Amino acid sequence: MLRYVALGDSSGTGVGAAGEGYPELLFRRLKAEGYPVGILNLAQSGATTREVVGGQVQQAGSKSPHLVTLGVGSNDLWKLVPVDTFRMNLKLIANHLERSGAEVIVSNIIDLSLAPVAAAVEAFIRIPAAMFQTRLLQLNEALGELARRPRFTVMDLFGQSRAELATPAGKELFCPDGFHPSAKGYQRWAGLLWPAVEAAAKRWRAAQPPE
Repeated sequence: MLRYVALGDSSGTGVGAAGEGYPELLFRRLKAEGYPVGILNLAQSGATTREVVGGQVQQAGSKSPHLVTLGVGSNDLWKLVPVDTFRMNLKLIANHLERSGAEVIVSNIIDLSLAPVAAAVEAFIRIPAAMFQTRLLQLNEALGELARRPRFTVMDLFGQSRAELATPAGKELFCPDGFHPSAKGYQRWAGLLWPAVEAAAKRWRAAQPPE
């Protein structure tokens, strides 16, 4: 069986779309494509990289996964986690996952400056817009560095989102809270990750002994 483990924050749990986040959509698509797959979703609403380091990644490693998706960073961004701390946490996460031998597909952070909730950032959370954008780029740079590791793929949701969220249709990708994806947003997220997931699944299948 192809063992799939999802790590991360509320985007992994499907907040904003009745619990159907991108991991569930990817799992269903793998099944539809004929893969014998099981899923363990360890993502937690509100999680930062600290929570992934503190529990999720150990549980993942104990299951000897073949495929891992990691979607984290948005809460580190809002909660002003220092960039150096974020980078160190990512290193700890990646070290653990690298030892597991799994193929790891990482989502970077979408351009949240284009999210409907962004207008409230400076007024209510007291984060100047320029500082917010700088932090977003710095955290994504740290996430991008994971692509240097063997069996790690970093998907550029940020670049894709900049093109899509700036359009009138972009608002449909968010749920009413203006922060979490809508059902349509999660479908788009899963669609962007699917080529990497499918490639990893094909490599897993090719490595299986003949029946």
